Amino acid sequence: MACETRDTGEFKLVSRRKKRVSRVRNSSDPNVPLPEDDNDDNFSDVNCEVLFGRLLEAETELRSTLFADNVFHSMKSSLNALNVDGVSEILCYGLGPFLRLKSSKYQLALLLSLKNHYGSRVYVYDPIFSSKEIEFLLRFGFNVLNVNEEGKRIVENNVTLVYMPHCATHLTNNFLYANWGERLCKCILLTNSFSAVVDNLTAANRSGCIDYIVRIQPYVTEIALRNNFPHEEAFNDLNLHIFLEQDINKIPRNFWNEREEPCYRNTTIDYFTAKQTEQIDARISNYVSRPTG
Repeated sequence: MACETRDTGEFKLVSRRKKRVSRVRNSSDPNVPLPEDDNDDNFSDVNCEVLFGRLLEAETELRSTLFADNVFHSMKSSLNALNVDGVSEILCYGLGPFLRLKSSKYQLALLLSLKNHYGSRVYVYDPIFSSKEIEFLLRFGFNVLNVNEEGKRIVENNVTLVYMPHCATHLTNNFLYANWGERLCKCILLTNSFSAVVDNLTAANRSGCIDYIVRIQPYVTEIALRNNFPHEEAFNDLNLHIFLEQDINKIPRNFWNEREEPCYRNTTIDYFTAKQTEQIDARISNYVSRPTG
């Protein structure tokens, strides 16, 4: 079900409307440049502190917008509905090259705002990060993962916000597979609209390849975010999704038993697989220290 929030913090159902197709970043697109070396020549003539300052300015700019107000108001309503106080961890996949793309820069700005607001531990991964971008992420206090988990990270018994701005639908499907069960009640997903994904898959008769999103969607509470950010391409079709305990408890126990690892044979997947990123991960591990504490 899809819903939006009133100023009271309550949820109300909204009619499903036809949405424009999300501009999902295709990380397998050969037009997306991968970091081929470690010298970051594109940024060699720009002062690093200037670059870092621009990222901080983007976070300040974002926090002053009505879009940010809407996100944090909807997050507060979501946490109240889940009867929890805050967000312990944030898991982020697919920020993209934020030193080169404006949309990625503002997606990072939102991640920074969420981290600062909730005091959360942040885990982040994207195989197309340059070494300079990794350095900046470390300066922000993020834990940069050095293994391509293909979205299959299992969350611990903590409230986790899963932030996947315009990621491949397959990654969301993989995450649901990895956490299939009642632990989803501890997760908030800030990602492409489930209802839009299911509608598009049904129309294309391809629902079988994204099985976990399709199966769980009837039990998801989806909170629509109004995309009134000045650079609308950064957040179009991005909604919050929560799993309320009363809805999860309605699910028959055998519903969770059917849990096979997703197989996308004969399907084009829009993310780099672990095998494809072995070389990239090997290079990243030279820049990333083991997460602390």
